[in-house]
Amino acid sequence: MTQDSEIAASKAQLKELLLHEEQKSERYANYVRLLFTFLYFAVGFGIRNELPAHSFNAIIIASLTNFCYGVFIFFKLRDPNPPGWIKYPSISIDILLLSIVIYSFGTFRTFKTEAFLLYYLWIGLSTLRFSPRLTLAACLLSISAYLIIVLVALNGNTILLGSITDEFTTERVSGINIVLRLLFLSVFAALAVYIAYVFRLIASRAITKQLLQARNDELNETLDKLRTTQKQLASKNRELATLSEIDALTQLYNRRKIDLIMAEALAETGSNRSPLAMILLDIDLFKGYNDRYGHQAGDGIIRRVAEALSKSARGNDSIGRWGGEEFIIVCRDTDAQAATKIADRLRQRIGDITFDIDEQVTCSFGVTDYRAGDDGDSLLRRADEALYASKQQGRNQVTCH
Repeated sequence: MTQDSEIAASKAQLKELLLHEEQKSERYANYVRLLFTFLYFAVGFGIRNELPAHSFNAIIIASLTNFCYGVFIFFKLRDPNPPGWIKYPSISIDILLLSIVIYSFGTFRTFKTEAFLLYYLWIGLSTLRFSPRLTLAACLLSISAYLIIVLVALNGNTILLGSITDEFTTERVSGINIVLRLLFLSVFAALAVYIAYVFRLIASRAITKQLLQARNDELNETLDKLRTTQKQLASKNRELATLSEIDALTQLYNRRKIDLIMAEALAETGSNRSPLAMILLDIDLFKGYNDRYGHQAGDGIIRRVAEALSKSARGNDSIGRWGGEEFIIVCRDTDAQAATKIADRLRQRIGDITFDIDEQVTCSFGVTDYRAGDDGDSLLRRADEALYASKQQGRNQVTCH
């Protein structure tokens, strides 16, 4: 995934989470809507005797409408993916129905005292949404609705425009009084928009932080899996490298690895003129053991000889299986005389082994050392000639060429 696609995916995920928060805020607003509906009923029946019949009926009808809409919204918001348009009619109905209720009181108090404060309270609750844009739309609608009900009240002589006298119960409402309330409502609306903006900004940052943390956790988990896979791969590579260098039967170096070791030893000898010797050995009469005792017994003999060679080897000796029953030892910093002594010690050690067959097993050895101009083939040829000489002289011998 490219960086641009990751950014687009993160923005889409953030938008989806913010939409979910908007739906939560709409759910809470609906709870307030239902609560205020019962308040409408209580206020309407509480002042029923003080209201004209048509005002009381308007309050009850508005309250019932609001209640039905609240129930409708309640079930709509229970859907996993409620429709996005639902928030727009919600604020519209809230404000319009409240304006009807306020106007239906039809007294001076509607525009001057506690009813107006109730209006402010409800506007604040109905407009404060998670979305700043939706809050702004609700605030503008609430200001317009209040201005409209004032104009309708003035036109219907429910209130009179003029200076307020000492009589508090006068139906006169001063123009300054109306203007101040509109200004106050505007400031209140601006504050609601700001609160919604800050709330959404805080939520966006919190959600972004959670997304980043989740992405980091996912990345760390992926890196842990990658490290584990790399370790497993490295382990498998080591196993494969070992298998490519080690003879499965004897656990000694195989012919390929010995060829490499021999080439490195010849390069070192050629550069620093250090001595280098080679020992080639062969299990005497091995074919007869295989014929008489079977191939499993023959493999057992080869393994026992390999163990003896490994236990007797020096730190700078490299031992490998050269062929079926043939072994080779590359002896660094060793001349022919020292290599001959090593080979004779190995010959005696192999002769002392008690094998799983009723016969004694012996080995013949051929020894040679590096001479100017030698390569791997010339060294092997002389060692093989020495080994052949040991066979010809009766086996179980060491011959140096």
